[in-house]
Amino acid sequence: MARSELLCTDLASVELALDLGADRIELCAALEVGGVTPGPGLLRRALQARDRAAAAGRETEVVVLTRPRRGDFALDAGDFGALLADVVAAREAGADGVALGVLTQQGEVDVSRTAELMAAAGAMRVTFHRAFDQLRDRAAGVEALLGLGVHRLLTSGGASSAWEGRVELRALVEGLGGRIEVVAAGGVSGDSAARVLEATGVPAIHGSCSAPVGSPPPGAAAVALGKPGAAPEELRLTLDAESAGRFVRAATGTSS
Repeated sequence: MARSELLCTDLASVELALDLGADRIELCAALEVGGVTPGPGLLRRALQARDRAAAAGRETEVVVLTRPRRGDFALDAGDFGALLADVVAAREAGADGVALGVLTQQGEVDVSRTAELMAAAGAMRVTFHRAFDQLRDRAAGVEALLGLGVHRLLTSGGASSAWEGRVELRALVEGLGGRIEVVAAGGVSGDSAARVLEATGVPAIHGSCSAPVGSPPPGAAAVALGKPGAAPEELRLTLDAESAGRFVRAATGTSS
């Protein structure tokens, strides 16, 4: 049996993930651009929902994605300061964990900055996210993360998807021997979760299991708010109940 982690960008998705029995929720905003740090209001409501579920006997962790902007992971001083503040805010709000990742301009784990973030995280569990897949030397990156004491590694095995990176994922699991929890990510959905688990032996899977939703409100003027050619503002990605249900059942090894 593996652990399931669902990406959630709104409160309805959080409540659905809790109802489905997901082991973890990764809370983020703007999934359409790969995810950025969620706002404090959503975080507060998600943690309240987590606590209500715990009172009813359903334990689920809330992990906060801390990423101050889209784009690369080599941050300037201002962006790193924002990331550090996001980690502190997540800790003070009562989150169970954070997902983060900082690289150097040379494509290596930024050890000193990651150590600073680890210290700011306190007792929270720390996931090094898919910035890992952009490393110039992932084997050296693993050693750096071990030295830092990172708890979890979110990765597709350096490929576009976990399925394409399944050989490296299995090698990571075997090589790490549980010293860091390897979490398979990248295209893992209700349709693919079972075969990814079988092929890789990972102890945890991560997926958005998302679908586009939204339509223009009745009577709203059709005025584009973004740059020309951008996706329509009324469309967003949210957790799909059917795909997410299959995802969680694959992790638990059940079919119903």
